[in-house]
Amino acid sequence: MINIDNLTQIKQLDKENVAGSIEQLGLQCEQAFTESSNIKFPIEYKHVRNIIFSGMGGSALGAYVVKSLFINDITVPFEIINDYHLPKYADAKTLVVASSYSGTTEETVNFLKEAIERKCLTTGLTSGGKLEHLFKKEKIPAYIYLPKYNPSNQPRMALGYPIFGLLAIFNNLGLITVDAKEIDVLKQYIDQGNLQYGLNSPETKNAAKKLAHKWWQKIPVIVSSEHLMHVGRVVRNQLNECAKNFAAYHDVPELNHHLMEGLAHPKSNKENLSFLFINSNNYSFSIKKRMTITEEIVKRNGISTHKLTLNGKTKLSEAIEWIQYGSYVNFYLALLYGVDPSKIPWVDYFKAELSK
Repeated sequence: MINIDNLTQIKQLDKENVAGSIEQLGLQCEQAFTESSNIKFPIEYKHVRNIIFSGMGGSALGAYVVKSLFINDITVPFEIINDYHLPKYADAKTLVVASSYSGTTEETVNFLKEAIERKCLTTGLTSGGKLEHLFKKEKIPAYIYLPKYNPSNQPRMALGYPIFGLLAIFNNLGLITVDAKEIDVLKQYIDQGNLQYGLNSPETKNAAKKLAHKWWQKIPVIVSSEHLMHVGRVVRNQLNECAKNFAAYHDVPELNHHLMEGLAHPKSNKENLSFLFINSNNYSFSIKKRMTITEEIVKRNGISTHKLTLNGKTKLSEAIEWIQYGSYVNFYLALLYGVDPSKIPWVDYFKAELSK
């Protein structure tokens, strides 16, 4: 096991500079929001009846975060589909948002083609590939970005682009309201987080490094709620891809109707599972009470628990704080396992086999 306070050892494993991508999250957010705010949309885009988002893996995570944050503000149905095909109800009043970091994701490319054929209103986010070609060929207003603040070139490490690109698009269309000043405040939070959780912060003072050690050879179970519900999905996915570690995420109140009865067996749960409860001052009273009781039940089943209490003043700042913290945890956990956090050998193998 390497010493995660040793910068030389870290750089030997982190060959693609995943750490650099995590550190530049604030710059990603700033770039994406500024650039995508300048997209010019035809007037009919401001009168949509429903929204469908198409994306896979890391390219879909931004939509899940935005949906969690603004579910009570968006006044039209908003569905996220991780598949090849456009649903039959989509029509000329449907806004289809296609997102693929590489622009080559076959499910998303096919989805966009079907949306164009169906004469849906279309937009999207990409850094190139077939998606960029379609956007330009069909003269679709979209955010085509140069991910200059993602040195690792991994989609899951470029979350500032899909989250803040989509926020700006929705803000532009009048679907939500985001104050540009909040982006400046967010950047300050992220800079502070880099000092707290970054490579130069020793484990004795670094909560992310401490949790990575506690999660070594464990199955993390992430519990969150309301505006942070789908941020757990982000951290779960990163734990899978970066740390090569199985993980799960559940939301309150849904888990209160089934999960608690599944803690008793197998008996190895006591040794293998480790719960992380994400607490927020912005949760409703009923959710705060449920989180407390749920943690008590997990403890009474002999399973370890940990808590993260977020410091952000707004729901958006809390979501980004949680993503940043989770990114550092999974990065350090990958190093403890002695693996390069950028490599995804089984995903690459699967894609190669699929293309034959």
